Amino acid sequence: MEFDAEEVTAYLHQHIPVTEAMSIKASSESSDVLRLCARLAPNLNHQETAFGGSIASIGILAGWTLIHLRLQHDEHRYKIVIQKSEMEFLLPIEDDFEAECPYPEESVWMPFHAGLERKGRARIDLQSSVTVNNQVAAIIRGTFVAKKLESF
Repeated sequence: MEFDAEEVTAYLHQHIPVTEAMSIKASSESSDVLRLCARLAPNLNHQETAFGGSIASIGILAGWTLIHLRLQHDEHRYKIVIQKSEMEFLLPIEDDFEAECPYPEESVWMPFHAGLERKGRARIDLQSSVTVNNQVAAIIRGTFVAKKLESF
């Protein structure tokens, strides 16, 4: 899926202000995953590593952004929220880091999208990985819910 990384970054910074404070930026260099990048400095904890909350946030945000981008060209507007998430921390993060969420297979996306069309609400499970220096440092599994908003 192609998108303008600067436009997506600006959207995130405007609508989810903490993303600007965390120095999160979208990257458009891959067509099979949604990738967000973050600098370490604004996300440091007292151990000079990335704060766990920042790691969780960027992982969840990668899934949220993927869904947002896939739905933005629909005729409807949607509210997208995380319903449940699970984190596994594998390595300390001591450098700039990124979160990657693979685009789901059509066999996963189509029932989700069909549920939105039919019932106005649907759930989808996505998994993101947070990497540092090409090593997986954390895995985030999340269930996201999208709900069709009423037209004005």
